[in-house]
Amino acid sequence: MNKSIAPILLSIFGIFWVALAINPLYRDIWVAENLILIICIGYMVSTYKSTPFSNTSYWLIFIFCILQTIGAHYTYAEVPIGFWAADLLEIERNHYDRLVHFAFGFLLVLPFKEVITRTIEFSSFRSMVFLLVLVFLGIGSFYEIIEWLYAIFYEQQQSPQTADSFLGSQGDIWDAEKDMLIAGLGAWLYLLFFIPKTQQ
Repeated sequence: MNKSIAPILLSIFGIFWVALAINPLYRDIWVAENLILIICIGYMVSTYKSTPFSNTSYWLIFIFCILQTIGAHYTYAEVPIGFWAADLLEIERNHYDRLVHFAFGFLLVLPFKEVITRTIEFSSFRSMVFLLVLVFLGIGSFYEIIEWLYAIFYEQQQSPQTADSFLGSQGDIWDAEKDMLIAGLGAWLYLLFFIPKTQQ
């Protein structure tokens, strides 16, 4: 059995997370963005010995956590590399949030697959793909509702700028729907191209 890479990746991420916890652009948004992340990492640590993930899953989770932590530090609409890409491609919108929503589905569908297939035996590869894509569409919609509720809270606190920064919609009225779709698309593409044929 290969030795798990998880402790090493967790240590590296811990250092990175602490570094970006220093002076974030909006502290209240940083706290909100990190709540779910900390809960999920806590769950993985608590179940590490009983139900560990594959090393591939740990690498994918690590990459996603890095992307999310950067977004939490700057807010997704104001990540510098997003502005750099926008200038390079001559577009107006900072698409870093789109990248992370795609990464959510693309990078985390394998860990979800490993968890779900421990208890559910699928009749076919297609049925597994269908369920997992639905899961990510559902999680994406749930997260968008949470974002909306936080935005309402910030507006009630008379902080519309903070509310807008947290949503990161950048004036796109279909932002939430696009984010949900992109997460599902990311999950579907990973399952389609990176799951070995022997597992299909």
